[in-house]
Formats: sequence, structure tokens, C-alpha cells
Amino acid sequence: MEFESMDNCFPTAQDDSATTFNGRSIRGLMAPTKSNREPCGSSRLSTVTASTAGTTAPFQIPRFGTISAHFGRSLQKFLSSSATLPAVAATTAATAWSGHLAAIPLSLVAPLLVYHTKSRKHAYASMVSYYAGASWPLIPGARAFFGVQGTPTIGLFLSLAAAVLLALPWGLLFSRGRGRAAFCVPLCILLTAIPPLGIIGWASPLLSAGVLFPGSQWFGLAFIIIFLSAFRFKPAQSLLGLALCALVFHFQYTEPRLPAGWEAVNTTYRGVGQGDPDFTTEYNTHQSIQSTIRESHAVMLLFPEHLITHCNESTDAFWGETLTAVAAQHRTVLLGAGIDRPATLRNPFAQNRYLNVLLARGEENEAVYQERIPIPIAMWKPFSDDGVPLKLFGRGTIRIRSEKTAVLICYEQVLVWPFLSSALEHPTILLTASNDYWAKDTRIPAIQQSSAASWARLFHLPLLSATNF
Repeated sequence: MEFESMDNCFPTAQDDSATTFNGRSIRGLMAPTKSNREPCGSSRLSTVTASTAGTTAPFQIPRFGTISAHFGRSLQKFLSSSATLPAVAATTAATAWSGHLAAIPLSLVAPLLVYHTKSRKHAYASMVSYYAGASWPLIPGARAFFGVQGTPTIGLFLSLAAAVLLALPWGLLFSRGRGRAAFCVPLCILLTAIPPLGIIGWASPLLSAGVLFPGSQWFGLAFIIIFLSAFRFKPAQSLLGLALCALVFHFQYTEPRLPAGWEAVNTTYRGVGQGDPDFTTEYNTHQSIQSTIRESHAVMLLFPEHLITHCNESTDAFWGETLTAVAAQHRTVLLGAGIDRPATLRNPFAQNRYLNVLLARGEENEAVYQERIPIPIAMWKPFSDDGVPLKLFGRGTIRIRSEKTAVLICYEQVLVWPFLSSALEHPTILLTASNDYWAKDTRIPAIQQSSAASWARLFHLPLLSATNF
């Protein structure tokens, strides 16, 4: 564009939208300027200036890539702090294991944080914090469970001791190599799920499979393992794949139904039969249970764990009339009870040797489920003949009214090994029985229920639970 002026001898900038130079577009570039002096001080100018886009570049909104890179650097700086990862691990653990089913997938955060740890000690400290955060309900529950000898200090010691042991694989197998780390993180989870660590292997991220992939059975567990490995290489793509798979399984999932006439009874007998027996209280409790049985019309009635302290021939005689009526009505009752174990030559005077079982009575009298993993120290005493024995490879199912029922008693509900070993027997129903009088004011009963619900969802099993408070 040519501009001729008598009043102003300065060139005027022009838009370059149609400017070419030697037949080529020179948009956004400065073209040569030709000046011919004219009379009266005017000039004939041919000028091309930088494009608007070029001149306003410093004032543009930052691109998404720039923002993403800045966020990534900030996140990396945040995670690089030595205290950050243990704190995040403890917080997410306490939230994941607060008794809310939907919160369980947060347990996947801590294993993923291990990929950002700086050293073996850092990885170990992070996972100790995770397991300690998940075990916090033990602290207020210790006093009631251990009686007069129980204190919050004992609960703190037990939770920390378990955390120190469960975190061992994470420290021993730590690696900063991408390939090896992607293999070691799932391996650590598996090692804490199976014996011997599996005996105290609560708070396992594997339980998130039931929440994320309901009805997927063994495939859901495989999906969790694959996700944990793939995240090391492709974090964003792995999370997206996890979310999409979860949506697919949620849309296709339908809640299974219990057989008609199957019911559970929750009771409030507190610690009846625990510790020093109060025979009057026990007698009243037995009478109350029998009254409930006679008034019920359920074809299968489930009661909580260990309501009958010592089940023997005298107990059967005392219950004779009620059980005969139940059998005549073609009904079955499942009762939590203790069965005395005979003394041994090693300790002939042992007074507290028993089996913690679920007994079938009424139409069916032969089904007996024996608790396989009692609570360590409190019930299972590794260096003593007293208490409840450990039976890691015991049968995990019993047959009730043509149904193959998997059974989890109390502590077994929060572990991985008891349920998965039961799942190998192809159950059709999951039954749980607990005696949580000692944990009534804690989150422990809710944690047990959410854990059992996750297992039931994973294998598409109807769930029936009975708890005593």
C-alpha cells in the first residue's frame, strides 16, 4: 500500500494479509522498504510490518502444554520432599480403610507413590506409614479387647509392629529401575497377601478390585496387578484404562440375591462368655437365642461368632427341645461357638484351648466351619498351646441347604488369603460372623463389612452377615 501525505512524513503500518515478496507470502515477517523522496518532504513508501500475531505474541494465554509441564514440575517438586510421601500414604490409608466401600480404591495410591521414592529407606518409611494409617482403629479397640490389661499403648504397639512387618517387602525389593520397579510393586502386594505375612495382611490394595471391577472374579485381581505395573510407564493412559474398565463392569453388574428364607440375626449381648464366665448371664443369653430361633420363620438363620462359649454334649441337651423343633420344621441354624480342645502332654493344664467354629444345627447337624486365621497374639498364640490354633489350609466352605457357602469369621474378613482360598472351592454364597463387642465404638466393624462386601462384589456372591455388639 502506498501512502502520500503533506502533513505527516512518517510511514504508516499496514496489515500484511495480502502481501507477497517475489511471489511468496511473507506474512509475519518484515519486508524490504523502498523509499523515494518526493517534493515537499513527502516520501513514497512501500512498507510491510510484522503481523498482528507476531507483535502480540508476548501477550498470548499460555498454551495447555506449558501449563501441563508447569504442573508436572510442581507435582514432582512436591513429591520429592522426603516427608510428603509418608504423610500422603498415611492419609490415604486412613481414608481408604475407614469403613466406606467406595473409599477402598484409595489404597492404590500408596503403592503408586513408591515409584517416586528416592531410596530404599524412603520406600520403607512410606509403606510403614501406609499400614500404620490403616491400623489406627486398633488403638482405641485394644482396651476393650484385652480387658483390664488393655491400653491404647498396646493398640499402638500392635499397629506399629504389623506396619513394620508388612512394609518389609517394600524396603527389601525397592528399585529405581523402571522395569524392575514395575515388577516389584505388584510382587510386594502379593507377598503381603499370602502367608506368612498374609496372616497379618490387612489393608491390601487387592480389595479395591471388588469396588472397581464387580463381578470380574479372578480377572479383577489381574487388572489391579496390570494397572500397578503399567502405571510406571504410562501413568495417564493407565488411569484412563482403569476408569474405562471400571465403568464397563459397573454398568453390567447386578446385585446377587440370597436364597429365599436366609436371614441373619445381629445381637447386642456384648462380651458374654468372654474372659471369666458369668453363668447367669450365659444362661439368659442362651434362653434369649432359643427364643429368637423359635419365633423366626427363616429356613436358614445365621447368628454371630462365639455366642456359645463352650459347646458340648451338655449344651446340646440344654438346647434339645429347640433344636428338635427346628429340625422338624426343616430349618437350619448356624451358631458361632467355641469347642474345647483336649489338653496336650506339653501342657496338660491348659485351660483356654478351643476351636472357634460355626456350627449347623437343626435339619443339618454335620456342617462345621473352623476359623482358619484367628487374631494373632489375642486368639492365636504362636508360642503357646493355649488359644485358637492356626489352620491356614483348612476348608473354606461348608454345604448348607444345597448351597456351597464360603465362611469368614471376624478377623478373616479383612485379609486376602482366607477368602481367595475359599474362592478356589467355587462358593455360591458368602457368610460372615463377627463378635465385635470390643470394637463397638470404633470403625473396625464397618471396615470388616466393607471388606466382605468388596469380596462378595468381586465374585458376584450374595452376602449374609451377623454381628454381636
